Amino acid sequence: MHALSDLDYLTKLRDWNPPQWFLNAMSTNRKAGTVQVDGCDISYFQWGNPNKPGVVLTHGFMAHSRCWAFVAPLLAHKYHLVAFDLSGMGDSGWRTDYSFDSRAREAVLVAEHAGMLASAHKPSLICHSYGGSVGMAAVEQNDGVFDNLIICDLMMVKPGDTHHQDRHEKRKKRGVRPHRVYETIEAARKRFRLAPEQSCSNDYLVDYLAFHSIKRSQHGWIWKFDPSILADDTERSADWWTGLASRFANLAIPKAFIYGQHSQLFGDEVANYLESLAPQPFPIVRVPNAYHHIMLDEPIALAASLDSLLQSLHSNE
Repeated sequence: MHALSDLDYLTKLRDWNPPQWFLNAMSTNRKAGTVQVDGCDISYFQWGNPNKPGVVLTHGFMAHSRCWAFVAPLLAHKYHLVAFDLSGMGDSGWRTDYSFDSRAREAVLVAEHAGMLASAHKPSLICHSYGGSVGMAAVEQNDGVFDNLIICDLMMVKPGDTHHQDRHEKRKKRGVRPHRVYETIEAARKRFRLAPEQSCSNDYLVDYLAFHSIKRSQHGWIWKFDPSILADDTERSADWWTGLASRFANLAIPKAFIYGQHSQLFGDEVANYLESLAPQPFPIVRVPNAYHHIMLDEPIALAASLDSLLQSLHSNE
């Protein structure tokens, strides 16, 4: 089935006027599925022909799989793609405890449930932001499962950089709070903010993400993500953050990194640092005019970059 039902509420808004390419993408056939991982239901979507090379798509922190819902269709003529909601986010179930180990298993078992591990082609793994940490864990813990890894704009820091500590200290001070309840869906939609905050000229995409970030509760509308995931996010140490670049640079499988030209979390200086750590060169691509949320700022350019990288990484096996 196609995903135009995703837009039912949005099409009633007077100021919502998406371009034709987006409507065409949302008209592309997709299948919804669920797989249980360690007792937790994990929700996912599939696009494309199962006989094509597989691609697993992972989203960022407090986000959901629909951040890929308008990018995946642009690649569905060449690949079999699956995007899933990490536990505690989107439409997936909640856990009493979250870890990178459990979320790494989610990536593997979603790929298996979608039939990708029985294919002649090992699947690729494409991850945005926090999802990149999940992707690295999945590759490190499951040797030989994934063909290659592409990370999009994961925050990496050089030793001595305290930028990440400042952000996480602010989260610690806020603590874990119950979700605020909004009386109307419109009130919740208007409160939606990208994290980190940024401008985005593609309002129709931000509205789409916002609408699918909320759900109805007994007393109104709330965010879909589990508030307790914020506690896990603040427990990562400075060494963990400074170790990300080295971990990625030294992964043994083919890999690539993409970042936005104006990203608040990754810049040219860190790109040079990341490149210096690698035993062998690998592609690092800067997307012009994009911030951290590359799929919102430059979705068509991102799809083209991913396609080019996937072909290159496969040819280098």
